Amino acid sequence: MLIKEFIDRTGFTPTDDYYHTEIELEYNRSKLEKDDWCREWKKNGGIQKAYDAMCKDAASNHLRVKELESVIDENTQKLAEYYKRIQELEPKATIYDGMADFLIEQAEKWSATDLRAKAIEMLGSREYLRRKIEKGFNLWESDKELLISVLSNY
Repeated sequence: MLIKEFIDRTGFTPTDDYYHTEIELEYNRSKLEKDDWCREWKKNGGIQKAYDAMCKDAASNHLRVKELESVIDENTQKLAEYYKRIQELEPKATIYDGMADFLIEQAEKWSATDLRAKAIEMLGSREYLRRKIEKGFNLWESDKELLISVLSNY
């Protein structure tokens, strides 16, 4: 029996969930015809039973919504704190980034292995190589070895 047929026969509109998990299963276990089954269902307190179950469900859902609202509030606060921290760190990150680029440029200009090592320490091998290639700098022999090492790890 379809939910619309059930509603037409009983005058009662259950939630879709309640209909499919309770009423439909109960009807399918029965050998009665639709009209007879609906009459018996109403006569045996089906409407009250459905209301009680749906009220219990609604109360449970309400509690769950309240719990989720609390979680959302907590996460919104955390997100605001993280955003604030990011804004505070952003200028420092820009300076740090600029410093790393400066080290790469100076290492290139003066063939300074100590500046190269510091840039790699700050950025990591992959980012150092990416930036050096992006700037169009020649790869030193040690850069080529580093690139082979980085590629071997993939």
